[in-house]
Amino acid sequence: MRAHSSLSKARHRADLWFTLGVVLALSLLAWVVITMQQLSHDLRTANAARDALAVQVQKLGAKPVAGPPGSRGEPGLVGPRGPKGDTGPAGPSGPEGSPGSPGPSGSPGKNGSNGQAGANGTDGQPGAAGATGPAGPAGPQGPKGDTGPAGPQGEQGPRGEQGPAGQSCPDGYSWQTPDYDPYAKVCRKDGAPQPSPSDDKGGGLLGMALDPNRREYM
Repeated sequence: MRAHSSLSKARHRADLWFTLGVVLALSLLAWVVITMQQLSHDLRTANAARDALAVQVQKLGAKPVAGPPGSRGEPGLVGPRGPKGDTGPAGPSGPEGSPGSPGPSGSPGKNGSNGQAGANGTDGQPGAAGATGPAGPAGPQGPKGDTGPAGPQGEQGPRGEQGPAGQSCPDGYSWQTPDYDPYAKVCRKDGAPQPSPSDDKGGGLLGMALDPNRREYM
């Protein structure tokens, strides 16, 4: 910045000197022209005076004779300096100079006042889905829900192990099918007659039919 200012001042000073030189040259040229014009006027005046004198001599009946040329006179004194003329027009701009070296950095300026808040921008596009995070801790057990409907019947499982032998009849007794219930088995004494339907021992015929494994000793 300082180098540019110095270059500008130097260019301005050169322009001033150039202008002053042009003014002086024009002033000198004007002085020479004026001086020459004055000398020419003086010469014409002297010639006219000589011619008039020769005419007067001729009128008097004499013959005019030109005298010998006089000696060259001494140069006169330099006259006073004339008034300063008007400033001439500005001369043409000179060629552009070479760029100067960069000047030193200036001191940082003061921080400006905060501007007004701008309008909210448009929403951006949704970002890509992030990686699945680790599983969180198990939550507390919820209340027991309603019992759901029964599921379909599963396939029949394998046959289980054979259980222990059932209770057998004592000696002299055997498992027999009574006449009143062909689907029942009762433990009866061998050779005993079949009971009649009116016999109500042991809770009646209905009680015997309810328990196929019921023992009846007769």
